[in-house]
Amino acid sequence: MVPGTVGQLAILLVLVLPGVFYQAVRERLRGALASEQEPQNRLVRAIAASALLDTLYAVVAGPWLVRLLAGGGEGPVAGVLRQPRQAGLAALLLIVVVPSALAWAEAAWGSRRAVARYEPTPTAWDALFTGRGSCFVRVRLRSGLWVGGWLGSRSAVSAYPQPGDLYLQAQYRMGPDGSFLGRMPGTGGVYVRAADVEVLELLLPPAGADGGSDR
Repeated sequence: MVPGTVGQLAILLVLVLPGVFYQAVRERLRGALASEQEPQNRLVRAIAASALLDTLYAVVAGPWLVRLLAGGGEGPVAGVLRQPRQAGLAALLLIVVVPSALAWAEAAWGSRRAVARYEPTPTAWDALFTGRGSCFVRVRLRSGLWVGGWLGSRSAVSAYPQPGDLYLQAQYRMGPDGSFLGRMPGTGGVYVRAADVEVLELLLPPAGADGGSDR
């Protein structure tokens, strides 16, 4: 629901945005949690983080915040209208700076205690192709058909959160056992959806070979 009044907008800022900034910085530093792949789970976590931060704000600076918002009691946000610069600085501090600093401190503490380095790569598909040089790719589809080709500089691989797919810039003829039989004449490449893949294998080319397809 889009806020219709200044008061509703203020409530949205207070109740949701601190948690949104905390979560965004946390994911940037440590990666997304598996439990937060669904939008509703992310929203619940943001609201929960905001509620915790708002409680801390109320305990530490409650009277000052009330005076800043209400001003002389002439309206729910009269103080904001009377002191816009001070209100803006307070919003920047409480909505952006404090949640971001908390997320950074949590990430720093976690990295010191972690036994191994956290790997933010979200899926095995991304990990398989991240930093990958040119190579041959052999794919067995769910239908049992083999597809093979050359993954080179003009190929493309999708990354999370997009659905997995793969474009090989040159296609090769494949035997019934998955062996490479030679490059397809006039090939312009082949497209493969990850959802159709049963087995995918990367094969390093022989020394000096380039698959004959980067030219």
